[in-house]
Amino acid sequence: MTTPVYKTAIIDRVFFLRWEAPPNREDIQAVFQQMRETHERLKPPLVLVASLSSRSAVPNSEQRNNLSAFQSDARPLFTQIHAIVEGNDLQYNLQRVIIAGINIVTRTHDETLQRVHQRAEQVAPLLSDSLGVDGSKVIEEARKRGVV
Repeated sequence: MTTPVYKTAIIDRVFFLRWEAPPNREDIQAVFQQMRETHERLKPPLVLVASLSSRSAVPNSEQRNNLSAFQSDARPLFTQIHAIVEGNDLQYNLQRVIIAGINIVTRTHDETLQRVHQRAEQVAPLLSDSLGVDGSKVIEEARKRGVV
């Protein structure tokens, strides 16, 4: 059996998305449908925390195009978006450049809305500030569920 490409969980108004590998168009459509349903059910403020596994390959050009369209579609659903790029400094910097490129192409770069982090713990205080939740406990629960 193959490893799923993604995992999702909703914890205290935070939609967690973990990419284990670069997604195809069907994966993206399935995740976006979950996001829309969550947005309709919970209403803003909602925060997206997307993490990339350190074992995930760098997306090819088609996958980057799909992710770019996905980001444009998903952005209005969330008050903040945090990307966690795991791995060594080289992996982090390479993936960060790809994310920055997607932001430039989609014209969605906004430091207050979208941030890139190397560790999940860096997101915890931002969740506390924006949602009034215990960000450390939210991240701890996300770790238990395998979504960060």
